[in-house]
Amino acid sequence: MIKYSIKILLFVLVIAHVASAANDDPKRAEEVRQMMWKDSDPEFSVTAIPNKWKDKSAVIIAKYNMLSYRKAALSTSLEYIRYNHNRIMLLDKSAIEDYSQFTIPESGTYGNIRSAFYAGFKIVKPDGREIEIPLSKAVKEELEVNNSGFNKLKLAIPNLEEGDILDYYFGEERRIVLASKYFSFDPVIFQLHGDYPVMKQKITFDVLRRCFINLKSLNGAPDFALASDHKNDKNTYTLVDEDRESIKDIRWLYPNRQIPSIKFKITYASSFAASAPTFIGEPGVLKSEVTKEETKKLVQYMFNTSSYYGGELKAYMKKHHKKEKDLNKLAREAYYAYRNINRIKNTEARLLYGKNANESSSIVRDVITLSNYYRWNDIPHKVIIGVPREISSIDDLILENELMMMIKVTTTDPFYVGRFTNHSIVGEIDESLQGTRAYQVDGVLPTPYWVLNETKVPVHNASENNTMSTYAIKVLDLDEDKVNIAIKKSVSGANRIFYQNVLMDIYDFKEEEASRFDMGEDFEGYKKSEQKKLLQRKTDYVVNREKQFNESLKAVVSNDLDLIIDEPKDLEVKQTGRFHDEPEFIYTCNTDASGAIKKAGRNYLVNIGKFIDGQIHLSDEERKERKYDVYDSYARSFEYRIEFIIPEGYEVQGLEKLENNVENATGGFTSAAKIDGDKLIIESKKYYSSNFNKKEDWPLMVEFLDAAYNFTQQQILLRKQ
Repeated sequence: MIKYSIKILLFVLVIAHVASAANDDPKRAEEVRQMMWKDSDPEFSVTAIPNKWKDKSAVIIAKYNMLSYRKAALSTSLEYIRYNHNRIMLLDKSAIEDYSQFTIPESGTYGNIRSAFYAGFKIVKPDGREIEIPLSKAVKEELEVNNSGFNKLKLAIPNLEEGDILDYYFGEERRIVLASKYFSFDPVIFQLHGDYPVMKQKITFDVLRRCFINLKSLNGAPDFALASDHKNDKNTYTLVDEDRESIKDIRWLYPNRQIPSIKFKITYASSFAASAPTFIGEPGVLKSEVTKEETKKLVQYMFNTSSYYGGELKAYMKKHHKKEKDLNKLAREAYYAYRNINRIKNTEARLLYGKNANESSSIVRDVITLSNYYRWNDIPHKVIIGVPREISSIDDLILENELMMMIKVTTTDPFYVGRFTNHSIVGEIDESLQGTRAYQVDGVLPTPYWVLNETKVPVHNASENNTMSTYAIKVLDLDEDKVNIAIKKSVSGANRIFYQNVLMDIYDFKEEEASRFDMGEDFEGYKKSEQKKLLQRKTDYVVNREKQFNESLKAVVSNDLDLIIDEPKDLEVKQTGRFHDEPEFIYTCNTDASGAIKKAGRNYLVNIGKFIDGQIHLSDEERKERKYDVYDSYARSFEYRIEFIIPEGYEVQGLEKLENNVENATGGFTSAAKIDGDKLIIESKKYYSSNFNKKEDWPLMVEFLDAAYNFTQQQILLRKQ
């Protein structure tokens, strides 16, 4: 199953410039309607569900995913057809809310692709009545994406009630004008489990027999059955599956690694285009394995055929570090110089044009560029080739776009280069590769001499991804439940990325960058007319900058603390965390807040536990025996220091409830409290020891997760003296 969010766009294709309504071809729309509701499989007439699922939020009675990849003889275009038909019984208000509204893209043309969209919705009442919802009821809205608008339709499904069956379908028929003899369709992943249990599902796809098919069934998913149509030069593959339990709201689950899934990609290529070293196999034959040799040839091809990268880096390093003999320093300086050339010089303009200034660039291009420079200067290094752990192991590699690369510099002071972003530093390993098995090659050698060897990528320990929060709390008014919190956060490793992207922009680190690199004048290299536009945009941006950051700051503080937050202010970035010698991102601010103090006669109860960040509250269902291993993003730790100024005339009681010491192999939570003069000092720490735990160790995780949450519920008594 491909999981779709009901209330967001269901087909990821931007339709712009030329658009018309969905179902805009009445004749074809009626043919599709007939196919889905009149000629469908018998399971789409079922109205009963198994007793074992009566208490579920919803049950999918039947679902059918049909895909088709075609090319007519002598045609210069390809046809891609995709239909999803679903029949689901809604059993509670939560499911009704989930399915109360759909968003449908309109038919239209984008570039060399013409897409026609079709959809249909009907409600089947428990008494058998069928109520079709016409698309004429849909409301057109405009959506802006990267400054380009495209139309979408919002359709409300009225009068849904518990016990109703919703039967609906979506379809896209896409025509692609070929620009070359090679075209790779979008990869597709189906997960056979989803948010709701599934009684029966079917997946079919047909392809011209001369197309190339990469397909792999994972985690116990059944295989496809093949039916060949030699007369029409077509192969059809079918998978039938049934009785799948739901996996809704399972925490720390990597579905592609743990849930029965199928991933595949179809490629059209002429015999000449197919000779390039990609992962395609023989035309018309399923390919479900990729060898180490095929991986090597593809990576060699990428390095050998990429456009020339690195000339500007080479020139800069020659100018500024020509006499540097220490390869450890040279390798690090080259990384930061490349970050400046490739990322920072364009960041201000991207920001002012409203684009994502922190967006990652092409990791493949970046690795090639830096590896080229290291090779030119005989800096020993390895190029590491792996697959992100949330996708699959290296053994299950089947698609070219699953590959991910990074560099390990092997000088006397070795380090990894795993990120290429505005704020990445040397020594970081992308969490997607941590703990995985991968391949590595000697980057100094010319590509014809490369040999792929297996390696294990390390996992950063919890202390390397750390958040240290200090909350200095002063009571403003006990009766009004009002406090002021002076906040200081020091964040390192992967923990810092969110805060850097949300609470900092180019104007926080432009001066720091200029002190190390040739930044030039504002918008140097742009045309004068463009410079004028950018300077005006800069003026407008700076006027609103403080307001925008205060809004972001409020969202951050409100997310961190389970309190009612007033307007935070006085945000100050103390350290940017953009170089390895000062790797922590440090900021301060302060805010007034409420929601922690209650009057108790002459005294007051203070929910002091709320002054550490909000903690995970496990449901009763989650505490049960876990069925799946725990895949966490990365090992990490959180430290808290609370400095609560005791109001004059009061003493604190209840410190003993603030003592915790729960530590085991999976992580821990500790806390301690003391009185120091007029302050209550509380220090606590929570940490996740690893990015992976076996399901059998889940009870150990529950221990420290519960301890952390229970701490947030603890109160102290301010007793009137």
